[in-house]
Amino acid sequence: MMKNFVFILLALLFAVSSCKKEGRVIYEVQQQELYQNASEKKNLKTTAQFIAIAYSDLFNSSITNTELNKLDIAYQAFGDKHVLEDMIIKNFLARGSSTIPTDIAMRADVNVFIEEAYLRFFNRKPNEFESWKMKDLVEKNSDITPQMVFYSLMTSDEYRYY
Repeated sequence: MMKNFVFILLALLFAVSSCKKEGRVIYEVQQQELYQNASEKKNLKTTAQFIAIAYSDLFNSSITNTELNKLDIAYQAFGDKHVLEDMIIKNFLARGSSTIPTDIAMRADVNVFIEEAYLRFFNRKPNEFESWKMKDLVEKNSDITPQMVFYSLMTSDEYRYY
């Protein structure tokens, strides 16, 4: 009986000592410095970075590991990287869950739309020529959609670098 009592006491002590509340983890967001122009970007994104960043830019969430692995394997196996990047971006843009402004919102304030798109995809503000050219293109062509603007930015050479 004494052995049972000691065993139960030890089991209780072990149970009590092993139950510790985890500390609260706090993440801080670091300030991001914007690029002044495209020439400051010197590092080519890896395939996984390109896919993950494109997904994050369009859906405001992280891509699942399963989907990232599938796309990364296809990306690595395909010879022409630009063609596959094109297909990945088109696929992402065609999904209904992407966070793309409506055509009405884009045309309501073209300047804001362009600046937000450049910040979103290039991590910089457009220079005066880029802003003027994109605004001119959107205002003179009613067929231009936000998806087309996003597609053009995401398939540009600058988007491949950070």
